[in-house]
Amino acid sequence: MHLSDAHHTRKMVAGACMMLAPVLLLVSTIVRPELHDGTAAQLGEIARHADAWYAAELIGLLSIVLAVPAVLGLMHMLRERRVADGHVGGGMALLGLLAFTGLTAVGMVAWLGATGDDAAATAAVVERFEETAGSMIPFYLGSFLWATGMCVLAFGLFSARAVSPISAACLAAGGIALVVGFAAAMSWLVIVGAALTAVGFCPIGYAVWRESDAEWEHTPVRHAAGVA
Repeated sequence: MHLSDAHHTRKMVAGACMMLAPVLLLVSTIVRPELHDGTAAQLGEIARHADAWYAAELIGLLSIVLAVPAVLGLMHMLRERRVADGHVGGGMALLGLLAFTGLTAVGMVAWLGATGDDAAATAAVVERFEETAGSMIPFYLGSFLWATGMCVLAFGLFSARAVSPISAACLAAGGIALVVGFAAAMSWLVIVGAALTAVGFCPIGYAVWRESDAEWEHTPVRHAAGVA
């Protein structure tokens, strides 16, 4: 890893996180129990599959943590071409990750409400919070910043010919499917979004991992034929 070489280490960390974060996200969405639109129905589903919900939330949280250097890596790839796309898209994507962190916290509280010693009282608090007008709006609107940011980053990467068109398209489509699936409580769409995100991110991360430090410093122009 050459940890004393900051430039090389940043490249390796960015590449690894581009591959690990979406894979963990996909695992989380597969493990997660069925999503429901109503709070009472969702709490019941969590109570029936408490261990799976807890595991999904923890894996999802780790994915969010690893997604931060992954997004920063995409921004780095645009720092010479399509700089504005990198700044705007990356900024929105990072804000979206903050919103996902908040939703994960709500999910963990819901798990406590469904499985704790005083489950009925905690569940009542969770239900009252989620059904209070406006309480969840900032989280849901914030999560859409992830989709918007990924679309902007994908457009910038495609325009700069820094990644293949397939990777760029999957990044954009995956971000949209992911947030729409969560907002509409459509588990299958969430899984599709996570899978598309992995298909988009992983080849980019592998290319970053394998490229030289000089190529990382000045992102080369990639051709459609080199898609992985």
